[in-house]
Amino acid sequence: MVSLVQQQPVNVKLGVARGAAALAVTRMIVNAAGLLSLIVLAWFLTPEDFGVAAIAIALVQLIVTMTEVSMESALIQRQEITTDHIDTAWTLALFRSLLIAGGFALAAWPLAHAYGDQRLAAVFLVVGISSAIGSLPNPRLALETRWLRFGPLTTIQITAKVASLVASIGLAIWLHNYWAIVAGSAIGTVAATALGYAILPYRPRFSLGKTGDILGFSTWLFLSQTCRALNWRLDQLLAGMVLSKSDLGAYSMADNLAMLPTREATAPLAQALFPGLANVRTDPDRLRKAYLIAQSSIAMIALPCAIGFVLVAEPIVRIALGEKWLMIVPLVEVIAGCYAILSLTIGTGPLATAVGQTRMLFVRDAISLGVRIPCVAAGLMLWGLHGVVWARVVVAAIDVCVALVLVRQLAGAGIIEQLASYWRIFASTTAMVVAVLAVERLIPPGLHETLAGLFLLIAAGGGAYAVSLLLLWLATGRRPGTETELLKLARMLIARRPAST
Repeated sequence: MVSLVQQQPVNVKLGVARGAAALAVTRMIVNAAGLLSLIVLAWFLTPEDFGVAAIAIALVQLIVTMTEVSMESALIQRQEITTDHIDTAWTLALFRSLLIAGGFALAAWPLAHAYGDQRLAAVFLVVGISSAIGSLPNPRLALETRWLRFGPLTTIQITAKVASLVASIGLAIWLHNYWAIVAGSAIGTVAATALGYAILPYRPRFSLGKTGDILGFSTWLFLSQTCRALNWRLDQLLAGMVLSKSDLGAYSMADNLAMLPTREATAPLAQALFPGLANVRTDPDRLRKAYLIAQSSIAMIALPCAIGFVLVAEPIVRIALGEKWLMIVPLVEVIAGCYAILSLTIGTGPLATAVGQTRMLFVRDAISLGVRIPCVAAGLMLWGLHGVVWARVVVAAIDVCVALVLVRQLAGAGIIEQLASYWRIFASTTAMVVAVLAVERLIPPGLHETLAGLFLLIAAGGGAYAVSLLLLWLATGRRPGTETELLKLARMLIARRPAST
């Protein structure tokens, strides 16, 4: 049994910043590929095609997430790691993969019958088996993340996304049906797993010796992820039983599109946040400050991106997807607003996981699920598709309230202190909204539906936000906060010299 513990980076802030920067570039590339794929598929396929794929993908992702025991998080969070821990994590992942593959092989046809569409049987098989392969990643990737080395991860993400992009576009041009979505996603998933083992050599060895260590940490995280998976996919699964495939496809497209600016803008920092917070979890004051700065940084990017997307949803849909998708504009506007609200909760999960309080995550997600089920069901039955999206707004607002209380318990940051860290962001976002609405009224009526008009609105909003944020920071005497820390990190990244934390 060999210890795999490695000396932590001298400067945790610098390690997180460099990791976030590397992941940011990766996410930009992945985001561009994903957006290109979405646009091409939207032009070649119909809402019904997206509806067929959405049912299968939603159900498979739900099962995959519900069976996830967070072995990667367990390896990152542990102080001492041995080869036995790595082998045990891989063995447990193998059992899970076999369970997923076998389960979908047996259930594909009954599930297709339950949804009244026999086409879904083959789709469930392909998505289920590919997801089973994707559930067996190289456990050494967790060690690279623990040590804040994100090179292998970025290589895998970019290569797998490009493979998925090429496959999806090629199949869309050839087949003109839902298999372009299904097969493209499956190819990307399998490619990611294969690359993980190619880049980081690892010889699998069966072992259950450290099962207690792995599952002891992961149990509450598993329950939390089960609730979160139901929260994330419940609306699509319920809607798939009530709405037509075309309506479900419209909802799926609206959700995917509305998610892009917030998820892709914040994923790099959020992904680097967990190992960064885990490295300072024994110092309460540093943990509190690190969380407030990190969460404010996330909101500084995510909130204006989401609100800005609400403002320009119509020209984006018209230009990128075409006239046949204009019916999703109201859905995109409301869902993007949901993601704006939820941007204030992104750091909560990494914080709770870093300090080992995964039980609190389960409580949070159980509350959210308890609110979501009646809200979504009532909205769906009373107002159909639009009722579902407005139910999500109610749930998002409650999620923020729960997150504020949770952070107070985990990091010692008061609710007022948390909200105060956002005030310049809120004010600057308001200035952005005013600027976009003003420019929209001033430009000629048809210009805002063109690419030039869209760029003009984005430039006006982005410029107003950046200038307002800078002026407010200067007006408050350059008080220490998110802006100050971001400038320090930028200087460290440029200078590439470690400094003591």
